[in-house]
Amino acid sequence: MARPIDCKTFALCLVIWAIGSDIAQAANSNKKPAKYQREIRDDLFPRPPTVRKLVRFWRKIFYDYSSTSAVIHDANDTDRIVDVIDYSPLEKQKFSFMVPRRDRDEVTSRNLIRYIKAAENFAKEGEAALTRGEPERRLYEAYKSSPAALQRLYKGEVKLRAQGGLSDDLLRAAATAQVYLPQMEKIFLRYGVPTILTRLPFVESMFNLKARSKVGASGIWQFMPQTARNYIFVSDMVDERNAPEKATKAAAQFLANNYRMLGSWPLAITAYNHGVIGMANAVKKHGTKDIGTIIDTYSSPSFGFASRNFYSEFLAAADSYEKLQRQNRIPKPIDNQQTASVILRHPMSVAQVLQSTTLTKDQLIALNPCLLETSWTRKINKQLPAFYEIKVPRVLQKQIQIGIKSFNAKRYARR
Repeated sequence: MARPIDCKTFALCLVIWAIGSDIAQAANSNKKPAKYQREIRDDLFPRPPTVRKLVRFWRKIFYDYSSTSAVIHDANDTDRIVDVIDYSPLEKQKFSFMVPRRDRDEVTSRNLIRYIKAAENFAKEGEAALTRGEPERRLYEAYKSSPAALQRLYKGEVKLRAQGGLSDDLLRAAATAQVYLPQMEKIFLRYGVPTILTRLPFVESMFNLKARSKVGASGIWQFMPQTARNYIFVSDMVDERNAPEKATKAAAQFLANNYRMLGSWPLAITAYNHGVIGMANAVKKHGTKDIGTIIDTYSSPSFGFASRNFYSEFLAAADSYEKLQRQNRIPKPIDNQQTASVILRHPMSVAQVLQSTTLTKDQLIALNPCLLETSWTRKINKQLPAFYEIKVPRVLQKQIQIGIKSFNAKRYARR
């Protein structure tokens, strides 16, 4: 989820630039951020040991385990996978290809509680807890290969969590992404951002154009309203977070700003989830911008599992997507040239756009998912702002431009 930047954040970032000469250089340089890169370059996106370990886990989640399974693992030592819950028997019982999420969550929660209690038994009884049953035996098997890990189990320092598999979700998302990625990569190139970062929506939304979180983040880039308004229109009529191309322009600018303030792509990516001020605090506290050190040592109430894992999730999602491409399991990218942009040089309502052009209401709605229902229903006569950009069929672009240009200002609809 994209976090907002405020003046205090910017001021703090100015302070942390002095920590290392490389960060200071990033601040003072007039060069653009990293150039066009589809591959994940080690110099731009390093993988220290901690990150490699986390990437191993997330690759399994993105590529090996489907949504019909959930992985119970150690939140702080992701190599420790205790159990993999399979929902297939439930599907057979219900004669359904998809078990309802509520049922899956219930099964997962029940199993997770069993293992949490087993861990508590080890903390109380040590190795003697092995005699209690199957959960204790499985838990012991997951930790016995490492004396240090086993000691953590006996000391009650193990924190277990469940993670659902995503391989089938990624496969569907990758097929959807092929329509959008060519244009998204061009946009990132234009803003000087490594194009590999266009894979972030696999982590944020799985390229679900209608994705909306409980806290209000929306679109494939999962922008919060206050962050999005720095770059695009978000109002009661228009929400450009839901327009992939426009939201991608916002994401490119947002990530570029993160990079300029933090001087590192791993930090800029993590700041997408944790916020620039949070990452600035981490750098200032530990005197380093090394992502592995920060993941291992930075402590903050808000720097939880999601933030610590965000950069590694991105790398694993990008790796898994590239693997699907190499194996020809998804269609080739489609460089869609069937649409074009038209700028409204002066305020116009949706009603006026339709009246003055050959564009149909269905075409306008289909090509502009950022237009909220109110803009073409009860507020159809309320004006969109000047210089608002609409998408139109490419074959009609010139016709529509002529219609809008000749539009009579006296016919502006009443507010």
